[in-house]
Amino acid sequence: MPIVPAFKLMEYFDTFLNPLMGGLNYLWYMPLLALPTAASLVLFTALFIVAIRWMILPRIRPGTYSVFSGIYIRKWIVTLATEVMLDTLSSIFATIYMRGWYRLMGARIGKGSEISTNLSGRYDLINIGEGNFIADDVQMGDEGMRRNWMTLGSVTTGSKVFIGNEAVIPLNYSVESGALIGVKSRPPEGGNVGASETWFGSPPIKMPVRQFFDALAASTYEPSKLRILGRALFEAFNISLPTALFISLATYGMVLLADPVTEGSWAEVIFYGICVVVAIDVLQLLMAVACKWAFMGVYKPTIKPMWSWWAMRTEAVAVMYWGMAGKALLEHLCGTPFLPLVLRLFGVKTGKGIFMDATDITEFDCVTIGDYAVINSGACLQTHLYEDRLMKVGRIKVGNDVTIGAGSTVLYGTQIGDGAIIGPLTLIMKGEDLPTRTAWVGCPAQPAVKVLTSPIGFQQTTRLVAA
Repeated sequence: MPIVPAFKLMEYFDTFLNPLMGGLNYLWYMPLLALPTAASLVLFTALFIVAIRWMILPRIRPGTYSVFSGIYIRKWIVTLATEVMLDTLSSIFATIYMRGWYRLMGARIGKGSEISTNLSGRYDLINIGEGNFIADDVQMGDEGMRRNWMTLGSVTTGSKVFIGNEAVIPLNYSVESGALIGVKSRPPEGGNVGASETWFGSPPIKMPVRQFFDALAASTYEPSKLRILGRALFEAFNISLPTALFISLATYGMVLLADPVTEGSWAEVIFYGICVVVAIDVLQLLMAVACKWAFMGVYKPTIKPMWSWWAMRTEAVAVMYWGMAGKALLEHLCGTPFLPLVLRLFGVKTGKGIFMDATDITEFDCVTIGDYAVINSGACLQTHLYEDRLMKVGRIKVGNDVTIGAGSTVLYGTQIGDGAIIGPLTLIMKGEDLPTRTAWVGCPAQPAVKVLTSPIGFQQTTRLVAA
């Protein structure tokens, strides 16, 4: 629905721009029209979802509800609408606009908090303090489902809390100020993490000490108004550019197909239509590659504060990578021989015979993948961490014949020896050096025993169990 007003607005922009262009056909300056149109489309879509939320689910409270109740159905509608929006407009994640949009949706989010996860309709139940960092894919009090009943509960955090990627915060839980919950971790039972505590793993381990770095408050927790304005403008451009590029290329494609359609030459429509779609995908890929090299050049290990120009540029590259190349082409190349070759364009060093069913790579030049390695679905080679508002980047080296299980995460500063096997949902901590021909499983990873079954045809299955 937001497409209609956005494109009507594009016609309105054209009435002002066309005279300035000397009456040229709009196709000559389509990108100039597409950028404000894309920004309008993002804005209209976000406000449309806000309207759905308040019309359908004006209030939600903790409690237990039947899956056949009106509250469950209304929450399901809001959750689905939100997920569709965030999937379509994924470039809004981790931007300065994310917390503003969540506030409009009813969540209580403190000043300066960074959030990059989907709250899925639980907005009234979320209270995030000031200066938090909630990373990608964190489960913040997700509803519990059992025997056709949905249980909802609240989640509260204090100030300057850090929650890492894919961490799980249970229902009715409180995380006090200064606490840190690591990547892929869940906090202990009891409903509370104390102030400045650090928990890591699943089941969780309380870490007695962690590394701290001193950094200027102006580039971490207390940016100036000028920095905030600069980031807001830069991220508005980043959010809009992938959609603007697609609008421009799709418009050119439709113009090329106009004559075969009006003439009813359906064989030509099918042939040229496929060619146009492939060309659009390839051009979006090449644009993402160009943005990476123009904005960042070659990635190297470093530590940069979150409000630095470097950090803003690398976040922009991540947006372009997924918004342009990822959704258009890369996710469809998973499991094919083409994905490792395409990733070389971004700077990833890949060997021969690699099987990759995952695309989650950010600092591309810091990743080396050896010959005949296997990267299974949902696995992540995570070359950076945000901790204490500092972005820490390091290298990951995956050896030959390595297998990384589905849903596993390998943190930076890691070397994985030839022939090593990493089981599903395993977390390799930063700085680890895994020996050759070893097996690992768990969060954090621990040595595992390989159990080989008898061959089935030409295959032999491997099962990992804790040593």
